[in-house]
Amino acid sequence: MTDKTEHNITSTIEDYLETILVLSEKKDYAKVTEIAEFHNISKASVTEMIAKLKKMGFVNSEKYGTISLTPKGKEIAQKVKNKHEILLVFLLLIGVKPENANLDCCVMEHNLTKETIEKLGLFINFLQTEEQKDILERFRKFMKEQSK
Repeated sequence: MTDKTEHNITSTIEDYLETILVLSEKKDYAKVTEIAEFHNISKASVTEMIAKLKKMGFVNSEKYGTISLTPKGKEIAQKVKNKHEILLVFLLLIGVKPENANLDCCVMEHNLTKETIEKLGLFINFLQTEEQKDILERFRKFMKEQSK
């Protein structure tokens, strides 16, 4: 069972929390307009979701004002962001184009278990050790040969 099913958290909720975390890194809060622009959706949709997130105890918000994560919301958002970062590094290591890797991460981060993410993180660390760099070089060479 994944963390999100234990807490009945949808991938949409995870996306919003992650977005608020990213947007609030510079100034400790986000605004409805910024979230709407980030996701290319209406401000009304964002306002509706923020009300839901507030009711769930994930955000603090003021009408027409700032939105910030509660400790509970920040914990979930940070987990999603960490998953995203691990997946992104992995996909880039295996040669996925950056624009595709980022899109794929957004889908995958909601569907993998904590164990899978942890193992991927360990695998990335293993591949990046000095003793294993040749594995990546051999894999990249193999990919070039296969694409001919």
